[in-house]
Parts: sequence; structure tokens; C-alpha cells
Amino acid sequence: MTKPDKTGLKPTCREAHRLVSEGMDRELSFVERTRLRLHLMVCDGCTRFNGQMALLRTAMRRFPDEHGK
Repeated sequence: MTKPDKTGLKPTCREAHRLVSEGMDRELSFVERTRLRLHLMVCDGCTRFNGQMALLRTAMRRFPDEHGK
């Protein structure tokens, strides 16, 4: 995990995970998206986590709901 950035521009891994998760439920603000992208550029672990969440999101969209849609 990365250390907190004193300038506040690049979030910690914990905050990056939160932003990735929240991004599944709502549209992130421009500042949130920018901060997340900055973090993903330097953190392989969070980049993998982001990819795994995207894969789960795609799989769940393809899974039929209880009404067969």
C-alpha cells in the first residue's frame, strides 16, 4: 500500500478502493476520478483491484435477474 500524499492529490489505497467501489453505484466527480486515476497510475495492486471489480460488474450485468431479463 502507498503512503498518504501530503498534498492530498493522490489518495491512499484505502481511499482508492472506496472510490472504485463507490464508482459502481454512482458517477464519481471530476476530482474523484482524477485522484483515482493518479493513484492507479502508480499502484499495481489497486489497478488489479479496479480490474477485478470491472470484471465482476460485467459478469453481474450479464447474469439474468430473478425475473429472467
